[in-house]
Amino acid sequence: MDQNRRLRILSPVAAGPGQQRPLAARPAALLGRRVGIRRDRTWGSFEVFTDEVARLLRERTGVSEVVFFDPGTRIGTPEHESARVVDFAREVEAAVVGLGT
Repeated sequence: MDQNRRLRILSPVAAGPGQQRPLAARPAALLGRRVGIRRDRTWGSFEVFTDEVARLLRERTGVSEVVFFDPGTRIGTPEHESARVVDFAREVEAAVVGLGT
């Protein structure tokens, strides 16, 4: 992967009252890209859902690889947890990180 590309991580934290954030730009295509999917074991059916999303990405979009990120138990310093997210973001070119529910 190109080490000179810029990395932009968007926080999933909701904006406060009266604040709006623009949506992230979508890539033109996923063909040949590495796509990440964040999931965890706190909601058992979410693993089934993310497996299906991964299958559909491979079949319908031609992604080169799907990478799963499970944050685990989330024990540690906020800096350590943030570093894990940054590492995940560096591995992929697009990501699905939630359902927006």
